[in-house]
Amino acid sequence: MPQVGWTFDAGRCIGCRSCFVACKAENSTPLRTDWRFVVERTTGRFPTPKREFISLACNHCDEPACIKSCPVDAISKRASDGVVLIDQEKCVGCRYCVAACPYGAPRVDTDTNKVSKCTMCVHRLDAGLLPACALACVTGAIQFVPDYAGETGQVPEGFSDPRLTRPNIEFVLAP
Repeated sequence: MPQVGWTFDAGRCIGCRSCFVACKAENSTPLRTDWRFVVERTTGRFPTPKREFISLACNHCDEPACIKSCPVDAISKRASDGVVLIDQEKCVGCRYCVAACPYGAPRVDTDTNKVSKCTMCVHRLDAGLLPACALACVTGAIQFVPDYAGETGQVPEGFSDPRLTRPNIEFVLAP
């Protein structure tokens, strides 16, 4: 099965949150429902601490925990590209997928009280365009990978073990 994915270069991310804004604008998500979010933290120790930003969204995993947890089969993985989607007509808002996802991707939609998440902008992909977050990233820290075949590699501190679901994201961490 073909698989799309992401490459995220933490050394390039400046924390501008243009990816977050582009996602909200493109997908018209409710005010308190964020499909892409930027984690900001301090790493290192005195006298050389560093600020680090990690932009995260759904990783469209090879083995999505959200799919396995859904009791009404509202979540599926497209055979054409591996994008994981939630059918809003089927979703009952039980939130099992929210609890199951080790990466925090499924979010409660504050307008519908159902669960939604990053769709990797399938409407844009189907039109031959990039996801809004990747297009808006001013430093190129977020890259859309149309034929993802890589390994997650080294992961940021606090990121769940990639062996759990085989997320389709490669991290390039700053030295």
